[in-house]
Amino acid sequence: MLIKNPNNIFVPDYLDENFFVAALEEGLREIDLTINEITFEWGTNPGDNYCSRIYRVSVAYERLADDDDEPPIREQRSLIVKSIPISEDTRFLEDVGVFLKEKLAYLDVLPRLQILVGGPKFGATCLYAIKAPTRTIVFTDLKPEGFVVASRQDQLDWAHCELILQQTARLHATSMVLAQRDPDITKRMVDGMLCKKTVLKSDLFKNMAGSSLKHLAYNAAKWPGFEKIAQKLHYFHDNFKPICAHLADRREGDRIIVMNHGDLWTTNFMYAYDDPKQPAKPTRAIFVDFQLNFYGSPACDLNFFLNTSVRLNVLKDRRDDLINVYYKTFKETLEFLHYENIPTLEDLKYELRARELYGLFALFGFLPIITMPRELSEDSSFESFFDDESVRLKYKKVFAQEHLQAQLKYGLKRLEDMGVFDEF
Repeated sequence: MLIKNPNNIFVPDYLDENFFVAALEEGLREIDLTINEITFEWGTNPGDNYCSRIYRVSVAYERLADDDDEPPIREQRSLIVKSIPISEDTRFLEDVGVFLKEKLAYLDVLPRLQILVGGPKFGATCLYAIKAPTRTIVFTDLKPEGFVVASRQDQLDWAHCELILQQTARLHATSMVLAQRDPDITKRMVDGMLCKKTVLKSDLFKNMAGSSLKHLAYNAAKWPGFEKIAQKLHYFHDNFKPICAHLADRREGDRIIVMNHGDLWTTNFMYAYDDPKQPAKPTRAIFVDFQLNFYGSPACDLNFFLNTSVRLNVLKDRRDDLINVYYKTFKETLEFLHYENIPTLEDLKYELRARELYGLFALFGFLPIITMPRELSEDSSFESFFDDESVRLKYKKVFAQEHLQAQLKYGLKRLEDMGVFDEF
């Protein structure tokens, strides 16, 4: 058995032959597999993932033939291995149960949603999951199926937005039907990105999103016409934890409750391009990373997506069209599933307005980080946000970008015109 690591990346000792034998035997329902070769490479670019180490692993192996007289069958598979090491800075991930939640999502929830609605898959297949020595999950690799990640720096044009919003609407609508049939699921899918456990018990979000907010406030104070907004942003920063801890809370007036993906931005979904006549137009979309999903208002997902992943020209010219695209598929899916009392478009717009503060969090906390040029993001990790001088120098370059300034100014003015800054 040969292990290859051509780029000499860090690979923990436990990802060895025994690990992959167990993963493939359990995931493929096979017995007596023999591993011939394992090749490791990074599954994501540096700076694209904060919580986990993502490996793409090619495994060549032999399995027994159905006929005992036949020689073993040689096969090769590409796997994605997601390792979630927990440090003191990321202890909150344990508190919200990201590993167990993702395991539950892939092995239980998503298969049931798929049976309900059929159609395109919501996610990859989970083959194996272990808690020790490090929380680790093994998935089928979506790359051989034609899926790739869109550029986080370039953000998404209309065609990409339309497709992922349709897929999000299918996920949300089907989750409503599942919750109706299995009400306990809403008790297991709780505590997403913003909740008391993540915000109040950890300084990580304050250091990461709060640092971005503080530097945005300083920059906004220099932009003509943004002086009052800058004051509001400073106030938000000074009260970061008590405000953010409740942005995703369920409320008495909520009209729609769905299972949110919980981290809906560009690198957490993938696209396939199957039409040779339109090679730049996506034809399929699929989700990755279900470790922060929770039942709550669909506006949490939608406002997060709109404020992080959509190109400025699409936001300015076709924001209402984006909402209508989502709602059309949302309604059609519920009709297909014979759901009674389908929420109206006005109900959805009510939810979106009620959760605009969640969108503001995405705008200041994630947009500058997500669109950060690769040369500035290669050393990005949760730990790097605790180095004040490093963060200051990085954000000085980040907020000097004209395209980012334009998107922030548009988003902040829009929120000011709606009175959102008066809500905290």
